[in-house]
Amino acid sequence: MQKKLNNKTLTPKQLESKIWKRLKRIDKLNFLESYAVFMGKVQIIEMALKNILINKYKYEEDRIEKWTLDGLIRELKRLKLRGDFTSLLEELKDYRNYIAHDLLADYALMKKLFGTKADRLSWKRLRQGLFIVEKTIQVHDFLMENTNAKT
Repeated sequence: MQKKLNNKTLTPKQLESKIWKRLKRIDKLNFLESYAVFMGKVQIIEMALKNILINKYKYEEDRIEKWTLDGLIRELKRLKLRGDFTSLLEELKDYRNYIAHDLLADYALMKKLFGTKADRLSWKRLRQGLFIVEKTIQVHDFLMENTNAKT
């Protein structure tokens, strides 16, 4: 899928290249450090979504301060924000929920049962989540730069 806005494009190949470049920095981190990076970046995305509501839709900051990622996505869908972007946010939310609530417990249990063989499975889900979080950041930034904040 190619996004074309104001004569600017972001091809899938360009997007993937940017994502893999950003993920290389994370490759040096251990599992828990990578987990922290994922969670921190999701919080940054939540702040960016709140900024869309505040700046574009004139929401009061106090009103949305405690909204979760799920609540933000629901509101952005209600406001008819780009469907392709809200679908990407839904995918991110699913990874965030698993990684935030279950990944560490699953990792500890598998580590106890299978030893070092458990690392590969836990890392796989975390790497997938990191890919989606980087994709979301890249698409958000592209949309904001090329639509003058009119996603």
